[in-house]
Amino acid sequence: MHRKMCYGTCPVYSVTVDNEGNVNYNGEMFVYKSGEHHWKISKKKVKQLNDLIEEFGFKSFIYEPGDEFITDCPSCITTVKYSNGETKEIDHYYGHILVDDSLTVFEKKIERIIGTKKYVNPKLYIYQLEEKVSESPIKCIVISASEKEAIDLVEKEYIKSEPLKWRVQKIGIATDDYYEPVIFMKGI
Repeated sequence: MHRKMCYGTCPVYSVTVDNEGNVNYNGEMFVYKSGEHHWKISKKKVKQLNDLIEEFGFKSFIYEPGDEFITDCPSCITTVKYSNGETKEIDHYYGHILVDDSLTVFEKKIERIIGTKKYVNPKLYIYQLEEKVSESPIKCIVISASEKEAIDLVEKEYIKSEPLKWRVQKIGIATDDYYEPVIFMKGI
């Protein structure tokens, strides 16, 4: 699956999955995780994915957009390579006015099974971190998807010879779009 750009901040990335459950993701623009990332989904999820493709009728689905369309929208290209060597690709332009939104629902289900959300647009939290042991502790406000990610980001910023101990408090949810973990405020 390849999500293509629009004339705005639409996420641009590609993701492939093989029959063994190996997932290769490449985030290009307006995604939380840029670059290449790899993970594995369970055999159960691979079966769910194969069942979804079969139940949707992807092989025989005919994408028939009408004459009406909206400009500046993204596309989603979904490609399935079958075990008999056949390949089917659907290039779904989101600007086409479709009577049936089953293709959009199908694409979202694929992404839910694969687990792309944490790389594209996870729920982000605001963390307050304070070093526990220092007389003049490091204090930071960090926006990230997890407490561990927040700590890792701050520790990269403040390299010390010994591991730091942190007091971490989740203080909110980020409402703006952030495309990577970020130290929002820092002080010593």
